[in-house]
Formats: sequence, structure tokens, C-alpha cells
Amino acid sequence: MTTAARRGTLAVVTFLLLLAIGTVLALVVPEQDLRRWAGALEQASFDPITPAERADRDVAMAWVARVLLGLAAAWLVIGMLAARTRLVRRPGAAAARSTWLSSTRPWRARESTLGMLPLDRRLTFGVPAALVVGTSVVQASFLAVTELVVTVLAWGAVAVVLRLSAWRRSPWPVFAAAGGALVGRCVVILAAMSVAGPGGFWATVWASPVLRTLYVAAVFALFVWVFVAAGWALATQRQRPPRGTAAR
Repeated sequence: MTTAARRGTLAVVTFLLLLAIGTVLALVVPEQDLRRWAGALEQASFDPITPAERADRDVAMAWVARVLLGLAAAWLVIGMLAARTRLVRRPGAAAARSTWLSSTRPWRARESTLGMLPLDRRLTFGVPAALVVGTSVVQASFLAVTELVVTVLAWGAVAVVLRLSAWRRSPWPVFAAAGGALVGRCVVILAAMSVAGPGGFWATVWASPVLRTLYVAAVFALFVWVFVAAGWALATQRQRPPRGTAAR
């Protein structure tokens, strides 16, 4: 078995293990605690939101979620196809390819970011960040401002830690790996919210034991994978000598 095949097998096994852990959590953790962890804002938010306020916005939020879901899915598809089609020449296609490749094969994160234009580098960070903000806004129905601020600050702190961890080396491979995993996580959350809005989510997706288990397992696995992919990309990056500004 080649080195690439061994790494690929390790990545698949790791992600399947995370899914298994998430499934166990969904089955053994009390539902009330799961609701808090999964983002039931009426339970966990610092801002008081009544069910009536949320219900009034569910239809609109469902459509916002569908639009964001379409954009996120398009970003993933472009990332999958960019290297094999003429899309690779389009602005932003290199960034989409980098986030997809780095998040699914983080040992290739450095390779995927070499030679990227400044615009693509900014999109590597900016698109996942914008999706995180947009997803949080949908979950909060434009009501829980404090929840949104806390979410943005938390992921901002993660970005700062990742940047500092890269030290003298380029941070873009690490950002690409973490960003791609974040996009995948946002896709799962937005898909759930697009069914009936953030309020209706609890009466539709969450009400089904099977769908609830699948949702919790996927969200948990992708949340942890953000750090696994970033750490893997960082470890690969730190194995190489620091580059000059040309490699950054």
C-alpha cells in the first residue's frame, strides 16, 4: 500500500470513528442536553426569544437557508471539479479546490495552496467565514444577536490560534483544511434548517429519532474534523523548512 493510500485509509477510519462517537452521543445523551449542544437557541441563547417570534420568521429563514445551501453546495462542487475542467481558470476556483482537497486530504493542504493568487487566498478564508456567519444568522432567525457574536468570536479565536501555530510558515494550508471542513458542517446545518426553518427544525428533523441521530452524528463528526484536518495540515506544514515570502 502506498503512502497516499495509507493516509487516505487513516482519514476514512478517523472520520468513521467520529461518526460512530457522534451516533453514540445521540443515543445516550439526554435529549435536553443534545438540544443545547446542537444549537436550540430557545434553550441556549443569551437573548430571550419566544416561540411565536421564531415561528413568524421560519418561512423566510428556510428560504435564506436554501439559498446559502445552494451557494455552499456550488462551492463544494466547484472544488471537486476544478482540477478536471476549465473551471480551474475561473476566479475563485483555485480556492474552492484548495478547501475541498485540504479538508478531505489534509496531508495535501500545502500542495493545494501553492501558487494561489491573493484573491484565492482571501477566498480560502473568507468563504468559510461568511458561511459560518450566515449559518449562525439563520439559526438565530436574526434575533439572537449575542449568540451570533459569541459564535463569531469563538471561531475567530480558533483562526488566531491556527495562525499563531503556523508561526513562520504559511497559514493558508491550515486555513484551507479547517475552512473546507467548516463548509461541510455548514452544509449539514443549512440542509436541516432549509426543511422548515430553525423553529420548524425541532418539529420535523429533530422529532424523528433516526434523523436526529444522523444529524447529531454528522454535526459532531464535522466539528471535530475541523480540528483534525487543521492539525494534520499544520503537522505536514511544520515538517518542511520555513519558506520566504514567495511561498506565503
